[in-house]
Amino acid sequence: MIYFEDIDTSLLKQKTKTEYFQYVDTNFTSVPPTSEIEDKFSPLSEYYIAPYIFKTTEICIIITLTDYINLNEEKIRRLLGHFLNVRIVTSKSIPIELRLQNLKNESKEMFDLLISQKKINPFIMDLYHFHGVSTSSGNIRHVKLNSKFEAPIYGDLVTPNHIQEFDEIWNHIKGMYSDKKYVQLYPNWLFSNQLLNSNVMKYFSKACNEVYLCVDNTTLRVNELILSNDENS
Repeated sequence: MIYFEDIDTSLLKQKTKTEYFQYVDTNFTSVPPTSEIEDKFSPLSEYYIAPYIFKTTEICIIITLTDYINLNEEKIRRLLGHFLNVRIVTSKSIPIELRLQNLKNESKEMFDLLISQKKINPFIMDLYHFHGVSTSSGNIRHVKLNSKFEAPIYGDLVTPNHIQEFDEIWNHIKGMYSDKKYVQLYPNWLFSNQLLNSNVMKYFSKACNEVYLCVDNTTLRVNELILSNDENS
């Protein structure tokens, strides 16, 4: 595949190594579930609900709270209404994380209906080519999307509004990684030339200076998508 070049895994891991803070005096506070659910999914709600639909319900979504993301944002408040188990993690009484578990049945039904009506943002759908969670064989390699790749235009199903919505999602993700140079995402992809037609790959080929894939050599599943957070590069 001419648009992907092999990268030394050890060098990439060193380059993208993340330092984590050791939080102290941490506390978990449960937020009582609300009976209110937004009538229409926000782009952020679609992004965070999708893993429960396409991967597994047995997950915990962790949203890092930073100077760019706080609990008082309307889109965050709307998101909380979709989950039965919401906890706020604090360190020295300062909120640092939001943890979401147990998607409400009503929200799952709403999402499934929108899938059947083909109304889910195509970028969200593109992140999940496969259903379920794959198990890594441990035989992995890393590849980089090279500069020769000139992303063709988006397909007819992608509207300017869809792009604007995904801009909102990407800005949110970058906000969580505001102090990091790289962002890690976990799509359900197979490593093949078909990825060059992926709307998400087209988007990130323009939005990021560096795009890496962690590929399982045995299953050809993409275990990880590593993106440069160019505002911090």
